[in-house]
Amino acid sequence: MPIDVILNVYDLIDQTPLCCGFFHTGIEVLGAEYSFAGGAGVYECGPRGAPDGRFRQSIILGTVESTAVARAALDRLRPEFHGDAYSLVFRNCNDFSSAYSLALCGRDIPGWINRLARMGRAWPVRLCLPNHLRAGNGMAPAQAPLLSQRTVQTPLWNGQGHSLGGASVTGNGAAGCRGLGRDLLARVSHVFSRRSSSLAPDGSSDNNGGLFPGDNARELRAAAAARRSSGPMQTVDIEAARESGGGGVT
Repeated sequence: MPIDVILNVYDLIDQTPLCCGFFHTGIEVLGAEYSFAGGAGVYECGPRGAPDGRFRQSIILGTVESTAVARAALDRLRPEFHGDAYSLVFRNCNDFSSAYSLALCGRDIPGWINRLARMGRAWPVRLCLPNHLRAGNGMAPAQAPLLSQRTVQTPLWNGQGHSLGGASVTGNGAAGCRGLGRDLLARVSHVFSRRSSSLAPDGSSDNNGGLFPGDNARELRAAAAARRSSGPMQTVDIEAARESGGGGVT
């Protein structure tokens, strides 16, 4: 007597699918449902009782002659769908249901069920997939999450130290380096601001912060003016220039 081959479809998320979606499937044969998962490989559960899914509908795919034929086909598929071969995109439960349906009935499951995974396999989309979604064939752990875990950054250094201002700094390297960087930048900015404020409007330095005192700067300017007016071979007596207010030429 022929036995019905039934495809049970489950929603993995709350969704209203149009042409594709996130689905789980299993093949039901004579009161037992077979499916595929990472780590477990091919497994058996009660009809319409797959874990981590909400039952959506059942689709009759065809018939098989006996349970012996169904089990023989299942045993042929087990090596191909072992636990480490699972991949959310490239080899998932719907791929198993497709292969089992072809082996039992000679027909595939409806295309909309696994369309989202097939889109992920297409070029160039597959080039953009993160590594944990390329798992399968023993390359990575079986059931990788949809989103990769955020990696914890290793601190550059740990311990206690002192900033340039003398304040104590304790913590990991990232925060400590940022604090030291801000302190150093503030110090450098302060030095340059003092240097800029010490310059007179004509470019000379005042008595508080320049390279030359203000009186010497005025004397040098007066001596340079006297040298230009007296000719190329004249020399300037700076002391005389200071006493006379800018005119000593020898």
